[in-house]
Amino acid sequence: MELLWLTFDLIGTIAFAISGTLVGIGKRMDIFGMTVLALATAIGGGIMRDVIVGNIPPNSFKSGLYVSLVLGTVFIMFFIYRMRHNRYIATRWVRRVYLGSDTVGLASFTVTGTSIGVTMYPELPVLAVTLGLLTAVGGGVIRDVLAQRVPSVLREEVYALPAIIGGIVYYYLYTAGYWEIASYSAFMVVLVIRTLAIYYNWSLPRIR
Repeated sequence: MELLWLTFDLIGTIAFAISGTLVGIGKRMDIFGMTVLALATAIGGGIMRDVIVGNIPPNSFKSGLYVSLVLGTVFIMFFIYRMRHNRYIATRWVRRVYLGSDTVGLASFTVTGTSIGVTMYPELPVLAVTLGLLTAVGGGVIRDVLAQRVPSVLREEVYALPAIIGGIVYYYLYTAGYWEIASYSAFMVVLVIRTLAIYYNWSLPRIR
């Protein structure tokens, strides 16, 4: 269980580090600015989750693994984009990679956040789903505020809803005894719903 949780947590960290770096590229920030956005995106939601459940210091600070992963991801993305800048500047390459990494991060962190809630407070389903949602979207909100953008969770296609649905799926499968299936099922539910929302431009009702 711990190995599975760590796997999803590392996948989400790398994916969100990529999306944070690409937002920095889109804002024409220097490498320090990209690093700040990447760190905020990758570990911001997890820090808020850990503070809520009383896990102090947060997991992200208990070892250098997470920060090292983020830093490595930033430098790799920076040099890839520098080398391919002229070729891809007029294409949708950055947008596609951003949406793909953001979707994977959303799905991975929904699993890790909800699993902590279910493990610590199995009798509180609302808390478990909320922790999954907060872990999944919290870092992105911090990133967008720092980048002076309206947070994605408030303006994009269906974004938070997949995390909520994924958290519910995880909770009920886990409490039914299918903890391993719960992780993969919740991940796929979030991934599929979010991908379809992007492809078909699904959105929640709004004032036109």
